[in-house]
Amino acid sequence: MEARIVVLDTTDSTNRIAFTMASEGIAHGSAVIAREQTRGRGRLGKHWQSPAGRGLYCSIIIRPRLAPEDFPLITMTAGLATALALDEISGVHFGLKWPNDIYRRGKKCGGILVESSPLLDPDEDHFAVVGIGINVDDRSDEFDPDIRKTATSLYLECGRPIDKRLLFETLHQKLLVKISILEQDGFSTILDRWKKKDILVGSRLDWVNVKGQKVSGISLGPDDQGRLHIRDDNGLVHEVISGDVRLASV
Repeated sequence: MEARIVVLDTTDSTNRIAFTMASEGIAHGSAVIAREQTRGRGRLGKHWQSPAGRGLYCSIIIRPRLAPEDFPLITMTAGLATALALDEISGVHFGLKWPNDIYRRGKKCGGILVESSPLLDPDEDHFAVVGIGINVDDRSDEFDPDIRKTATSLYLECGRPIDKRLLFETLHQKLLVKISILEQDGFSTILDRWKKKDILVGSRLDWVNVKGQKVSGISLGPDDQGRLHIRDDNGLVHEVISGDVRLASV
């Protein structure tokens, strides 16, 4: 079965559409692209601003040959592929904020949301939907007021329009290549490249865990399973699997 690329004018969420398509058996590498999302989603239930014609909003379906316990590594793999695609298309270099955000000069330009099929049955044909949102044409005054100081776009960073179709094609190709490397060579090669783009390592962070508790400390970077480590002021090292991580307030 060949991969399909579905292009929509508007939808609530490309991830929702792609997940349904994947559940129905669509091929590895298929994707959904929308000109606009009315309910774009980010990690931890956050809203992703998706105005018509301003960004790249897409979800790519993958059926990786990975053990269920390795599926969490897809997020960082997708982040690396996305950052490398942006580097190539824009001519400037982007960084990565654990676990799923694309940054440039301290501002967020894109994010990743990976959603997987149920992984409890080892014999099932598991899949993942890699949702990617990139700010492409946005000017500063076009961002919502609450993110205006923390968001950026490809246009703002490289000063010229970007062809969204070429951006998608480059991103799609790099994602499938990186997933293949993850399958064949394991996570170490991905992690080595990822660490070179890590914007948090050595910086002071605030981590709010899923219970709402805040831990402050220095980022030690991710380990070989993709888990972030933070050393607090008492020297205790915390292993971060989930929750909200951000640079500490000054």
